[in-house]
Amino acid sequence: MIRPRTLPLRSSIRTSTVTQLPTRFPSLFSRQTLYPITIRANSTIPPISPISPTDSDIPQPRQSASFYISNVLPLKLTYWDLRPTWASILREESLLERIYDITREIDLYEFKLESLEVSRKDGGVFLHFSYIPPSEPSPSQKKEEVEGEIKDIIGSQLTSTTTPSSSTTVTPGKLFIEVLNDKAKKLGGWPNWLGDWYSNKKLNLVNNTTAVPGHSLYSTGSEQGVLKKGDEVEKKGIEISTGAERVWIVKGRQWTEDMNRFPTGRLRVEFDGPDVSQEMLYTLFRPYGRIADIQPPSPVPAGSLRYATVTYSRLSPAAIAINCLHGFSTPTNTADFTLKSSGSASSSSIPKSRLRIYYERPLKAHAIRDWISAHPRLALPVLAFLIGTLSYTFFDPIRAFFVRSKLEGVWDIEQYSLIKTLRQKFVLPTSFGFLSSSSAPTGESEEAIGKDAWQDRVEAEKDVERWLSEYPNTFITITGPPGSGKVSLVSRVLKQQAKPAMVIDCAEIAKAKNDKGLLDALADQTGYYPVFSFMSSVSGLIDLAAVGLIGQKAGFSTPVDQQLRQILEIVGGALKDVSTHAQQEHQQEAQHLKDDAAIAIERERQRRLISRGGWHDGRLDCIAGNGVMSELGVGDEPYLENDLDAAPPPLMDDIAPIKGEAVPPTSASLPLPKASSPEEIAAKAAQAAANADLDAETEEIKSLPIVVLKNFAQKTAKGDLWNVLAEWGASLVENKVAHVIIVTEGATATKALTKALPSKPLNNIGLADADESNALAYVRSKLKSISSSSSTITKDSNQISKLGGRMVDLETLVYKVRNGTTIKDAVDDIILRNTIELRKAAFGDDSEDAKGLPWNRSQAWKVVKELASKGEISYANLLQDFPFKGNEQALKALEEHELVSVSYVDGRASKVRPGKPVFRYAFEALVNDPVFKASNQIEYNLTLIAKAENDIKTYETELNTLKGITTEGGSQALGVESNWLGLGGHSAVRDRARWLLDKMQKSVEKTVKLEKENGEMAGVLASGRA
Repeated sequence: MIRPRTLPLRSSIRTSTVTQLPTRFPSLFSRQTLYPITIRANSTIPPISPISPTDSDIPQPRQSASFYISNVLPLKLTYWDLRPTWASILREESLLERIYDITREIDLYEFKLESLEVSRKDGGVFLHFSYIPPSEPSPSQKKEEVEGEIKDIIGSQLTSTTTPSSSTTVTPGKLFIEVLNDKAKKLGGWPNWLGDWYSNKKLNLVNNTTAVPGHSLYSTGSEQGVLKKGDEVEKKGIEISTGAERVWIVKGRQWTEDMNRFPTGRLRVEFDGPDVSQEMLYTLFRPYGRIADIQPPSPVPAGSLRYATVTYSRLSPAAIAINCLHGFSTPTNTADFTLKSSGSASSSSIPKSRLRIYYERPLKAHAIRDWISAHPRLALPVLAFLIGTLSYTFFDPIRAFFVRSKLEGVWDIEQYSLIKTLRQKFVLPTSFGFLSSSSAPTGESEEAIGKDAWQDRVEAEKDVERWLSEYPNTFITITGPPGSGKVSLVSRVLKQQAKPAMVIDCAEIAKAKNDKGLLDALADQTGYYPVFSFMSSVSGLIDLAAVGLIGQKAGFSTPVDQQLRQILEIVGGALKDVSTHAQQEHQQEAQHLKDDAAIAIERERQRRLISRGGWHDGRLDCIAGNGVMSELGVGDEPYLENDLDAAPPPLMDDIAPIKGEAVPPTSASLPLPKASSPEEIAAKAAQAAANADLDAETEEIKSLPIVVLKNFAQKTAKGDLWNVLAEWGASLVENKVAHVIIVTEGATATKALTKALPSKPLNNIGLADADESNALAYVRSKLKSISSSSSTITKDSNQISKLGGRMVDLETLVYKVRNGTTIKDAVDDIILRNTIELRKAAFGDDSEDAKGLPWNRSQAWKVVKELASKGEISYANLLQDFPFKGNEQALKALEEHELVSVSYVDGRASKVRPGKPVFRYAFEALVNDPVFKASNQIEYNLTLIAKAENDIKTYETELNTLKGITTEGGSQALGVESNWLGLGGHSAVRDRARWLLDKMQKSVEKTVKLEKENGEMAGVLASGRA
């Protein structure tokens, strides 16, 4: 903002504040101007008449000028820099009063302070003043003008009513800078927002009287023959032309703006006219501070101003230069400056250029973003590497910490002794929400199931405990149908082992529908935090965009299997750290015991020597002065066995007998126990150390954590989850990091396990349903609170036996009986529900639904009908018979869907049984349903009829072939003749034809029988009953 110099006060704007001085300083504004400030443009001076007054008689008009006082307030470096705001609120008024106190002491040339204007971004204050210049410069001032090297670029842009001839010789710098600095020193220096300690600090590099910007000069000065560093005249000329200390002459036109252009060390100097040479720019800008570099103008588009870049080494000089030189007109080179200073050329004939100065950011906006967008082939892989490095160096240790905390139960408040004590004395909530462990045992119910009702599980628990007491070398698999007590068994074992354990529920992980859910579920089960699962989708989008940009993937996206392995790798490292930490604690404890044993041996030896007079401490001889060795203060004479005293006799007991009692034996009358020698004590200590080493191996095994994979491979999961978990568990076992227990329902899960550990057999425990006696005992124990339950259970034992020993069905029975249902009705209801479930799962709701099953209805009906009549069937026989005919995948699918269960003998499939005991009666219910049986039997028979008809057609075709062989010459045509008796001719053809006819006859009879049966079944369907 440019204002006329005749304005007495300046209005306030956002970033530049004109402070009107307080009224408590009336002298500043009560002072009257002797001569009015006027402007005369393009005036003509008339000739002076003889009676006209001389120049010395005409008073000089007032002139206005400005000084810039630097570093009063802080520089505003960024938009969010709050220092200028706080400084203006807290100290602005006191700082301006200090400046006013300095200026009011000046009484030269009618000096008058007009206003103070704060430049908030640049941290300075403009001091606007007016004065009456002297009419004639003094001789000393003329000498300084001639000798000053840069005297022609001095002064401010003055406004006067007369020609500037007189003002160009006398400048404000000559008149007031030295006086202002002297007055400031008397008052403690120019003010600064940091306090008085900073006020006298010299911020420009030319304040030293022996230094001149850019070079060092040695001169003789006023004393002949004495070499002195520095030139007072040159130093004085620089101070007069530009300023000194913190007071600077404003040479150009002040421009105050409130844009987001903050101070930097780089200045963009535009030329409104011819280009200015680097030498001239250095001459203009160097007095304000050290210049790091000057970049000359470069070609610009037509219509734009050419510019150079001046870089200062600090921010403060750049802020001073932009406030003092913006809008200043200067000669373009030093040659013109020399001509002008010598007076050989007039000012109007020398070309000048007006400077426009702006801050320029050291780094252009969006430079990094532009470079990345211009070089995606380099930037994207590097960015992916940096993100991976950040995750590895920063997040992985945090994740390992959270995994260790979950494994050690840091977040499980139930494990703290205070909570345990409070639970014993007070009634507390059974759970503390998220603070309770997810793998905590269920307590009384599990103990009841495992000890009272499941006596056959005791041996299984002992086997698991025995395997956990050894180094891990293979998986421990616990298989069995649902409700057979697998989880209960593992929970009791973990409670007895008191080892750090991590229970991973694979069923929760398998529920995930997408990659993000899969990663989140695994992280939640293992305590892996933080996890950025959403980055999987984002990385996929980035790779998709990279393919369009650079023609290949940038490597951001990672397959979900690889991400699962990365999570499990961190978890495995945390398991190793827990084991190592426990082993280190045990080693420290064992070493502490060894040290205590060594100290005990040494004390025992010293005690024995002291008791026999053989202990001698040479250090005491220095004090007592015993012998020559004592004078030296060293040495201890050796003691032999003969030099030692005899062992002291034992002391008599000081106990008097009571009258009438026998004299008690004394220690003297009793045989003395044989004292152990130091060697024996050392031997015992060595044995204790060996035992400690042996215990170290045992403790190392005890410190190994336990990983439980619950519900492993019981259902299909997204990706290759089961193989990933199996491979991770195998690495834990092979590296002796942890014991791995696999809990699953079927033997199909062992495929992934044997694939991960192909050379080692599995430690397998197979749990089956309870027998009838245990099932009855369990129901009786659960229903003992109901009156007359014992007699009822005994009466309905046959009904209870239909449920077998499956815990799920027994629990359902107990629940229904407790609600008032009889045992028979409860069992019938359970069978009915299983029948409905079985019908839908095995046969589908309709024909379309049945097409999506991995088996067909004929195969399902075959299994249902056979198991309903026999209870179990041979696996091999079923696989070879129709409708399977070697289709083992269908039979495996029935097992995976828990419709049937397959028992194994020596790893070979042996028998096929119902998926759970109640299915036997559900199968019977399906077979006894006339409509359901008729519809499925018709479909099954149609399949058999179609097969038989195909067989008949095959037989007919082959018989026609055999007929052709016979009619076309028989044996002679085939080259085979009969013997001389006529025997043997056509015997093979006749035998084959007879066999084909027999097979055809059987197929025809079978077809007739099936057709007849289908007719009967059609009648059943028509009537709706058998």
